[in-house]
Amino acid sequence: MFAWHKTFVISALVVVLGVPHAFAMDQEQVRREPTSGEVLVDAVIARPIGLLTTIVGAAAFVVSLPFTLPSNSVDRAKEALVVTPARYTFKRPIGQLDSCATLPESCK
Repeated sequence: MFAWHKTFVISALVVVLGVPHAFAMDQEQVRREPTSGEVLVDAVIARPIGLLTTIVGAAAFVVSLPFTLPSNSVDRAKEALVVTPARYTFKRPIGQLDSCATLPESCK
């Protein structure tokens, strides 16, 4: 059982330390076509994570409704928990690893 925990922790550290470098973006990426590696990382890692985030955000939005309805903040919760992750997952061009908030012209 201890070996399983050790393997999980090492795997989690590799993902946490390695994935941000794959998502790093410079100004050059804005003006060029994405490489096959960027498209692969987007399709295999970023899109599934975005889909999962959208699903979890939708569930959190439903759970938060009793609190957001009386405070008239339903639109803010919807934008933060559902719309932004869905836009990142479904509207962003494949291979563009930056969010639509940073590059809105590419997500129209």
